[in-house]
Amino acid sequence: MSYEAVVFDTDGVLTRPTPTSVVRRAVRAAFAEFGVEPTTEAVDGTIHGGLTRLRRVCELYDLDPVAFWPRREAQVAAAQRLAMEAGEKPLYDDVDALDRLDVPLGVVSNDQAETVEAALDVFDLRERFPVAYGRPPTVEGFRRRKPAPDSLEAALDDLGVDDALFVGDSNVDVLAASRVGCDVAFVRRPHRADYQLAAEPTYELDSLAALPSLCASTAAGESDPNRAEG
Repeated sequence: MSYEAVVFDTDGVLTRPTPTSVVRRAVRAAFAEFGVEPTTEAVDGTIHGGLTRLRRVCELYDLDPVAFWPRREAQVAAAQRLAMEAGEKPLYDDVDALDRLDVPLGVVSNDQAETVEAALDVFDLRERFPVAYGRPPTVEGFRRRKPAPDSLEAALDDLGVDDALFVGDSNVDVLAASRVGCDVAFVRRPHRADYQLAAEPTYELDSLAALPSLCASTAAGESDPNRAEG
C-alpha cells in the first residue's frame, strides 16, 4: 500500500448528511437562548453562510457573534448526536470497507469537534480513528475550517506521516488536500450526484468499498480505473 495513512471527512462520507430540519431546530434553540425568534432565512444564514452572513444575521438581532456562535455550535452538536442515536444520521453501509485498510486512519471534519466525537462514540469507531479533528466551537474555529489546511496538517503530524490519502465529498476537501500536498479521493454519494467539482481530485469513487483495491493497485504500480483523468 503506497499511502501511510487514510484520513476521512465525516458528514457525507462516513455518516449520512444531517437532515436540514434537525439543524434548523437546533439553530432556533440557540436563538431562543437569547430571546430571539428568527426567520427561516436568518436560520439558514447561520447554516449555509460564511462569517460575513453570520455577522449580518447577528447584527439584525443585536447579538454578539462571539457570544452567539458557541451556543449555536453546542445546540447543533447536541442535535446531531441525538440524530445519530435515533438512526436519523446513520453510518453508510460501506464504512465496513475500512476494516480492510492496513494503515492508520484519521478524521478531519468541518463539523463541530463535539459532533465528530459523538460519531466515534455512537458508532464505536474510536479505536479505528486514533486521530480526529473537528472545528472548535468559536468564530475563529469556524473561520479556519477547511479549505484552510490547518486541521489536515495537524492530523498528518499526529499520525506521523507525510504520504496520506484524504477522502472527502466536497470542493473544500479537494482544495484542503491540495494545499497540504496529499492525494484526495472524492466520493460521489447520491447527495452529490450533480455536484460540480472546481478542481480535479486524484480519484473519484462512488463507494468506500473501492478504497482497499484502489490503494492496493496503487501500491502495486498498476493503472487504477478510479484515477481522475488529466
